[in-house]
Amino acid sequence: MSKKLFAAVLGSIVVLALSLPALAQTTTQSSTTTATQDIQQPVAAQTTTTTTEDTTGPMTRGDMKDQRKDQKQEEKAARANAKSQKDEAKATKEEAKALKQDHKATNATEKANEPQ
Repeated sequence: MSKKLFAAVLGSIVVLALSLPALAQTTTQSSTTTATQDIQQPVAAQTTTTTTEDTTGPMTRGDMKDQRKDQKQEEKAARANAKSQKDEAKATKEEAKALKQDHKATNATEKANEPQ
């Protein structure tokens, strides 16, 4: 009885393991959307869609190399975009802080010059 159960479980695992590469080849499209919003700036959105053709056989070494190259290029562009948005937000925050200090200094000067 336990040998039959063991054989059934092992057979199921082998079938699953053999079908995984075939299932992995059917994925052909990916989409990434990133949206950020600063306090004083409108929403900036970026959408990247990559589509590859279905292949009936396994991917070749060259196909995998091209796919990795494209992915690295997209990731590099996304990092650069995120860094520039972060730098813009930091500059806006510093401008607001400087403006607040300017208003504070102006108010202090006006208060000091008021007749008592």
